[in-house]
Amino acid sequence: MHVFNISFQIAPTLQTQWLEWMKSKFIPMVVATNCFEEHKFYELIVDEDQAPTYTLQLFAANQDLLFQFKETLSPAILEELSSTWGDQCFHFITNMRIVN
Repeated sequence: MHVFNISFQIAPTLQTQWLEWMKSKFIPMVVATNCFEEHKFYELIVDEDQAPTYTLQLFAANQDLLFQFKETLSPAILEELSSTWGDQCFHFITNMRIVN
């Protein structure tokens, strides 16, 4: 199983609106690609002086599906994130493989 992980830091003043947008728009767009069998959305526990931080983990059955998403589908989806939230939402991506 392969995991496409997107980590986010959002401006505290936009957290509520951003969470609503993630649940109603962004995550459904990602799920609609049919590249992932499952997803999990987490809030990280951070110090009070840090921006709210979240991670979205997307589970692909094989590397081909992960590659398809990463190379052909994710650019438009991530552009939607950037155009909607600009520099108020910092994100970065990691790819992982489950080993246990």
